[in-house]
Amino acid sequence: MNPVLTKADFVRRYQRGEFGNRSPTWDTLAEYQASNYQGLIHIRNRVAAGPTWYDVPAAEVTAKWIEIVRDGVTPETLYLSAMAPTDKTIIQGEIQRTVCGLTLTYSTVKKPMRIALAEETLLAYGLGAKFTISKHLCDNSYDWLLYLLDTYDGHVVEFSTYSTCWGTLPHYNTVFWEVRKY
Repeated sequence: MNPVLTKADFVRRYQRGEFGNRSPTWDTLAEYQASNYQGLIHIRNRVAAGPTWYDVPAAEVTAKWIEIVRDGVTPETLYLSAMAPTDKTIIQGEIQRTVCGLTLTYSTVKKPMRIALAEETLLAYGLGAKFTISKHLCDNSYDWLLYLLDTYDGHVVEFSTYSTCWGTLPHYNTVFWEVRKY
C-alpha cells in the first residue's frame, strides 16, 4: 500500500473507506446538507494540525461554516463528520509499531481526542501497549488495527474506542481517525 504522506491524501483515502471503520463523513457543505443528517457535527480540516470545530448542532452547521470561511479558512480545506459519542469513550490515542515494538499514547478522558490528550496523556510500550489495546478493542477492531499496523508500516494509527459499536461498519467499537506518516 502507498504511504500516507499528507493530510489531504489521507482525507481522500479515509472518505473512500480505505482505513476501515470511520465516522460518517461529508466532503462538502452541500453534500452534508443533502444528507439531512440531524446529529451533532464535527467540522474538520484537511490541513494537518488545522483548526477543528466540535459539537456543532445540525441547525447551526451552515451558519458556522459561513462564519469559518468568512474568518479566512478556505472551504476546500474543510470537511464534515458526525460527532462521535465521546461520552462513551473507553480509550483513544495513537499507536505505532517502531523498531522497539508498539508505542501507545492514549487517554481515557471522555472528550474529543485533542482535548482529552491535552488533559491526560498516558503511555504504554511493547507488551503493555498490546495488553491495553487488546483489553478494550472488540475482536473486529483489534484485528483491523493489526491489519493497519502491518499494511502501513511506520505509520501512526489514530483511534477512538467506545463502549458501544459506532461508525460506518457494523460490529466495530473503534473508529480509525487517521493513518499517517507525515
